[in-house]
Amino acid sequence: MQHASITTTESKYWKVSFYILSAIILVVMPLLSKDYGQSGDEWLQIEYGRDIWNYFFNGDKQALNYDDKSLQYVGQQFYGGFFDFLTEILHQWFPAIPILILRHFFNALMGALMMMFTGLFAYRLSGKWSVGLVALLFIIFSPRIFGESMNNPKDIPLGCGFIMGMYYWLALLQGFPKKAWRYTIGIAIGFGIAFGVRSAGGILQVAYFGVMTLLYFFTNKEFKTLVTAENNKLLKKGVLILAAGLAGGYIIGLLTWPWGLESPISNPIASLKEMTNRSVTLRVFFEGVFRPNNAQPWYYEFKWILISNPLIVIIGVALFLILILEAKKKYGVFVVVFLVFAAFFTPLYMAYKKSSVHDTWRHLFFIYPFWVSMSALGLPLIGNYLKNEKLRFIPVIVAIVGLMPAIIWTFRTHPNQYVYFNELVGGIEGAHGYYDTDYYQNSGLQAGKWILKNAKRTPGKKVLVASNMLGFDKYFAKDTSWIGYYYVRYNDRHTKDWDYYVTYSRYISPEQLQNDKWPPANAVHKIEVDGITLSAVLERKSKAGIVANEALQKQDFATAAQQYAAYVQADPYDENAWANYGIAIASIGQIDPAIGALTKATELDPGNAQFYQILSQLYKAKGDMNGAQQAMNNANAIMMREQEAQQ
Repeated sequence: MQHASITTTESKYWKVSFYILSAIILVVMPLLSKDYGQSGDEWLQIEYGRDIWNYFFNGDKQALNYDDKSLQYVGQQFYGGFFDFLTEILHQWFPAIPILILRHFFNALMGALMMMFTGLFAYRLSGKWSVGLVALLFIIFSPRIFGESMNNPKDIPLGCGFIMGMYYWLALLQGFPKKAWRYTIGIAIGFGIAFGVRSAGGILQVAYFGVMTLLYFFTNKEFKTLVTAENNKLLKKGVLILAAGLAGGYIIGLLTWPWGLESPISNPIASLKEMTNRSVTLRVFFEGVFRPNNAQPWYYEFKWILISNPLIVIIGVALFLILILEAKKKYGVFVVVFLVFAAFFTPLYMAYKKSSVHDTWRHLFFIYPFWVSMSALGLPLIGNYLKNEKLRFIPVIVAIVGLMPAIIWTFRTHPNQYVYFNELVGGIEGAHGYYDTDYYQNSGLQAGKWILKNAKRTPGKKVLVASNMLGFDKYFAKDTSWIGYYYVRYNDRHTKDWDYYVTYSRYISPEQLQNDKWPPANAVHKIEVDGITLSAVLERKSKAGIVANEALQKQDFATAAQQYAAYVQADPYDENAWANYGIAIASIGQIDPAIGALTKATELDPGNAQFYQILSQLYKAKGDMNGAQQAMNNANAIMMREQEAQQ
């Protein structure tokens, strides 16, 4: 049985265009993936893939429990190992290929497949290849999805498996009983990928399967009659096929997941509970303030989706909802109800449960194909108001023209597409200092390449690189003979030894970002998009700060003051060095110079309450109670703002 909306009379032009574009992205995106940096926790997932390999081939049990390791590792066993383990297998077979190159190649392939199946899904819903092509264009040129397709090994593979499974499930319902077993294989693969990457996502997909089936059953009389006819074996066959697809996907997911294999029923359920509300508390930057990830506003996900995707996509969704009665007439009750459910259920449920969230909306990428499909189906509704049928191609033209800013951005900002913000917040310039930009540290690769090319080398001595990016050493894997790396917090940079320091904007105070106090003015190289710095390279000007800090810790204030004076003269843009300098000289009785040093620290970082607290104490020591009160007022205002943000 073929769904009534799938037509055979539509011009083949749109279909051919769709498959040509799909072929292009399936080839081009993996080839481009080498230009993208390591994502923020990819170093951990590389280790996880290696631990799974050791579990299966060396009997190592690390992949079963990470709770005894540092915060970044906690709960890693709750994630499936589909992508990490399979790419580790390939790396073991082909060790000459750098692990990041290999992972990003297949990450991009997953992203391209997610895009193609999004277009196919929109075609299945509408019965029009033109709609499928628009949906494909919309998701290709959604810059965040495009950029993260290169190096996000959790959310992109999950999105790929999710929409692949949904497409084949829809195809099975529309075509049942024809090609049933062929579609079942697609269901098994899609569900297997989704469940194998994140078990909670796979289990949620089963719920989506159920809702789709029930809606189709009650809204399609032909299908209902077919499967409920008396003594008809089709219903039993359908149940058997669906069970086979889910079982096959479940097995695919479990075979790459050690912790799931230990208890195939209870552990996936435990993973679902954990993923619904992660127990790990992290700071997340949103609307200009840092809040815990379990205390974000209810609209957090919705706002991120609305401000970081092409405006034409958002307009299409709005049209679909505004003209929902027209959509019902054009596409049917099943399409309308399912799309609204698929697009909005998960974020609404998360808001209801007050679930923990992560940076931006990346953990909800799997619902974006439904937003895109809704938008692609929404724009043609305008055509219903055009009396001349020959003009009903206009919505497609409107869609392409409306997408042009995002298309231009995608080409112009390569390889940093994923820091895209739309016109609702004034682009990345308007978002800077209020929303995370390069939170996944993609620009780190560009900074690493600059250092490899421009670092000043001394014979017999390694160039030492430090950064607040974890896993930055992967960029120097082939150059360890002359370059070394270790992690250093941004605020501690003057206290540690390094020749070059790479900093990125995550966890920098909003006041520094909003007042152009980051990166430091003496940065030797900056990676920028539209004048907004994503990451920067600092070059060591003096090592006096190391000696100064050591002296300060030993309470040798005279030496600390002398060394800090030398350091801030060489590097006058280190706010923490100025603060420590003030403490040192205050400790030897120089109150006025200490006030000047702390004042300089507050100028460089107006959002550090501790600087104002120290400044208040210095004013008190001087007897200037007005100055002390003003400094304390500033400190209290900052702390109050932080406390309000966490409520």
